[in-house]
Amino acid sequence: MRKAIVLMMIVMILLPSALIADPIRTYEPYQENEFPLWTYKLHRAERLFFGSMIITIPITMIAYSLAQQSGVITGAATQAEAYLIQGAIAAGLSLGISVTDFIIGEVRRR
Repeated sequence: MRKAIVLMMIVMILLPSALIADPIRTYEPYQENEFPLWTYKLHRAERLFFGSMIITIPITMIAYSLAQQSGVITGAATQAEAYLIQGAIAAGLSLGISVTDFIIGEVRRR
């Protein structure tokens, strides 16, 4: 019975992908003005935000731990709350990096 259920689940997961997928007949490159300018700016900001999170999360964790050990800030009630605080600080720093890049780009363009 168990093998039948596992086999049925595998078939249900793999079968739709073969039925839905259509082969790409010809490659069509993007046109020069296919997307508006704001989508390029949004995509750049998104890449900067998530790319800088790789750097800001460990830096925030180290700084938060040092500040907590030196008594500058009080510790969080739970470990989960400490992770949420560190994540919020890292997200704020990454947002600041993205906004700063946007402002610099707009000033240089003028």
